Amino acid sequence: MRLGPFMMRLFPLLVITLLSSGTAVGAADRSYLITIPTLAVSSPEGAASSPEGSVSSSGGKPTGVPSYTIIQIAHLSQPTGPEVLFNEGPRGVGAFKGSVLGADWKEAALKATLAASRAVGEDPRTWQVTFKGASYGYPMHGPSASAALAIAMVVARRGDTLLPGVAITGTVDPEGRISAVGRLPEKILLAAAAGFSTILIPSGQTRTPDWDLGLLAKSLNLTVLEVSTIKEAYAWMTGQSF
Repeated sequence: MRLGPFMMRLFPLLVITLLSSGTAVGAADRSYLITIPTLAVSSPEGAASSPEGSVSSSGGKPTGVPSYTIIQIAHLSQPTGPEVLFNEGPRGVGAFKGSVLGADWKEAALKATLAASRAVGEDPRTWQVTFKGASYGYPMHGPSASAALAIAMVVARRGDTLLPGVAITGTVDPEGRISAVGRLPEKILLAAAAGFSTILIPSGQTRTPDWDLGLLAKSLNLTVLEVSTIKEAYAWMTGQSF
């Protein structure tokens, strides 16, 4: 089932309203809350997920919609972390379901937490982070959302705002380096269909033996930019220098 343009604009607001309630447990001071779109979408519930948790295809056409991840950051009173928690309780209302988070997605979220805390100059052992994934009936698997998660946490901690219409796909390591992901043409098509205008991808992946994203982006009137670190991506996603 495909969301119409109005529902795609409304979906992030519904996600925040339905799923972001509650406070962090064991935190010593204020918490930070942010929601970010991710392109690590996969196959509908009950179907086999595609490689790397990206997208599935049917008849040569990509299926799925971008997912959203709600992130809450708090600080622990003692440096016993990082505590990385996953809210997989009640799954929303009606068709708006909180996603099942795969083990590889969770491992990538931990790496994103380490990268984000180090990027802002804080001890990751003092961080408590809670992730809640939400998508329109699509499980969330694979590491390719980790760059988006790391950038979102940095944005929340620095008090900046994500620009509308910009999304990123890529894996991130604890040092903040962004690495290659697969099935980028399908992700670009999905992003364009969802109304995104700028997509950030890992360096060296615009043109490969398997695809030419420059030609695809031009045909979709969409901008594709390469980035190699979360600090570099931060400027494109916020309009602010790091």
